[in-house]
Amino acid sequence: MSQVVQTAEKCASPIECVHSVDSMEDARSFQKSKSRVPTLGIDLLGGDQSSSEHLLATLSGLYKEIEDSFHLVVFASPDIFPHLKAFRIAKDLSEEQLQLLETEEVIYMDDDPLHAVRRKKDASMCLGMRLLKEKKIDALVSTGNTGALIASAKMHLPMLKGISRAALITLLPTKKRPIAVIDVGANIHCTPEHLVQFAQMGLAYQKSRGIQNPTVGLLNIGTEEKKGRAELRETYQLLQKTPSFVGNVEGKEVFSGAINVLVTDGFTGNVFLKTAEGISSFILDTMHQNQSILPFSKPLLKRLEKELYSAEYPGAILCGMDGIIMKCHGDASPEALKQGVIGAISLIQGSFLDKIKLQLTQ
Repeated sequence: MSQVVQTAEKCASPIECVHSVDSMEDARSFQKSKSRVPTLGIDLLGGDQSSSEHLLATLSGLYKEIEDSFHLVVFASPDIFPHLKAFRIAKDLSEEQLQLLETEEVIYMDDDPLHAVRRKKDASMCLGMRLLKEKKIDALVSTGNTGALIASAKMHLPMLKGISRAALITLLPTKKRPIAVIDVGANIHCTPEHLVQFAQMGLAYQKSRGIQNPTVGLLNIGTEEKKGRAELRETYQLLQKTPSFVGNVEGKEVFSGAINVLVTDGFTGNVFLKTAEGISSFILDTMHQNQSILPFSKPLLKRLEKELYSAEYPGAILCGMDGIIMKCHGDASPEALKQGVIGAISLIQGSFLDKIKLQLTQ
């Protein structure tokens, strides 16, 4: 099995010399900053865009805009590590601001999730989860294999009280204010009990964002009570006990902004999310291509870009685990990744986990 590679810097930074985060002797000097500046782990090694150029473009955007707002722990393969070290020197960043952890093991998109996290224990994703478990980072941002990310999280982190299944939750723009959609890819098959828990987490999330009385709807093929598969009809009955439940919601009504939380299984939610992103891109591309024949198109295009451009929104949060994990698309652009980091910082500074825990107990 590959091991985390000790760097040629002769342990200039404690985290760069950690062979295994579970080895306390090797990691004795690896201490989380006592300041209130959040520390985030970034793992892009298993994503579709994992080149040094992509990673450096992402870091450049981050340090240009919000340099003093965070510290980073960045996972790097041996071929990428020298580029990151040179970047740190060029930007005159301290090792506390940009800590580098070099590893030879990576979990790829086509790896079997369970086998990967069991066999590649020193993979960047697994190291990130261990750091999160040990409170040495405050959040983890990843573009890697979703199944492996969830499996690794379950292996290292406890579930929140009353929750038996983690789910991915993300915000989408509407005519009014953003709607929280849960689940968007963590669970292909869900029981009615799982969907009810998703509703509870979605409501808690929106309350943590300051919405006092959020409403929740169940994504279905029709608004009637008897519509959909058997598990959706049973979920409907269970959710009727929740005062904030407004009933079934058809896909075409989601963006009206009439509800605050949309509940669905991960398969349907992922298809819904990517379809929405595809339509948004189609609209924006068409307007860009036809600016010359569309009067007053520039102000409208600017507004639509802000509202529809997926890179303006952070990734999905893996909700239900006792840790902040932000999952970005495997092919996320540097701008999208910047928003993911900004989103994670916002969750940390807003005491997201504490608020979720409090809401789930009420």
